[in-house]
Amino acid sequence: MTEVQLDPYQQRYARRARGMTASEIRALFAVATRPEIVSLAGGMPYTAALDNDAITEVTTAVLRDAGPAALQYGGGEGLAPLRERLVDVMAAEHLKVHPDDIVVTNGGQQALDLLARLFCNPGDLVLAEGPTYVGALGAFSSYQGHVIHIDMDAHGLIPEALDDTMAALADAARTPKFLYTVPNHQNPAGVSLSLRRREQLIERAERYDLLLVEDNPYGLLDFKGEQLPCLHTMAPDRVIYLGTLSKIFSPGIRIGWAVAPAPIRRKLTLLKETADLSQSNLTQYVA
Repeated sequence: MTEVQLDPYQQRYARRARGMTASEIRALFAVATRPEIVSLAGGMPYTAALDNDAITEVTTAVLRDAGPAALQYGGGEGLAPLRERLVDVMAAEHLKVHPDDIVVTNGGQQALDLLARLFCNPGDLVLAEGPTYVGALGAFSSYQGHVIHIDMDAHGLIPEALDDTMAALADAARTPKFLYTVPNHQNPAGVSLSLRRREQLIERAERYDLLLVEDNPYGLLDFKGEQLPCLHTMAPDRVIYLGTLSKIFSPGIRIGWAVAPAPIRRKLTLLKETADLSQSNLTQYVA
């Protein structure tokens, strides 16, 4: 029998770190990256299909034409040329934003971590679809946020279930910090929030004074051409939009971004600078 080894540093950790356990994402990737496994469990793009010659050519051009800048520190908000390109990416989903509205992050996961760090005190409540993305749950729980799940069906989050939850929280004199949602091809349920449900969710966000976090890794991966409006286009002052290049280009490039109202965006930039000083200029130029 394997002997359980006690952690001699346990009493030195901050309280929020003492309850940390094994990472579900790390365990998933440990299996999914084995060569004999074809895993459908995780959102891992088939990077072998990428045009490596084109990526090599672009990377060589970056080092040749912008080498000193690409290998230098950058700003916390991200490179301006990349943010301009990300405006084009979002325009494909009819999102109209300005480059200054964007904060580039180390993948979409860092954006979730920064938001949890910004909003969650120990014991604070976060609403999310049930089930929801395990990486988001890990980010929220790492800052001791408590997630309350809202039921879903084939059309996405059920507005009446949100009503029931908000009524129960009002009776308990509790207010959630925000509602986290993956409206397009939801991870892990795979369903998309219908247009009617999107309108109802925005109406309820106004009614309950609820901030929404819209995580959209999969919006451009619709094979049916049934593109629905992003929540951010319906209420930009009430929605924090998260995007990533991990699913449409490469997870290894580690480029995500957040679009948020100006006061929130400024706070996210400050938090990012304390976390990593700046995003990799090299990967930003390549992207």
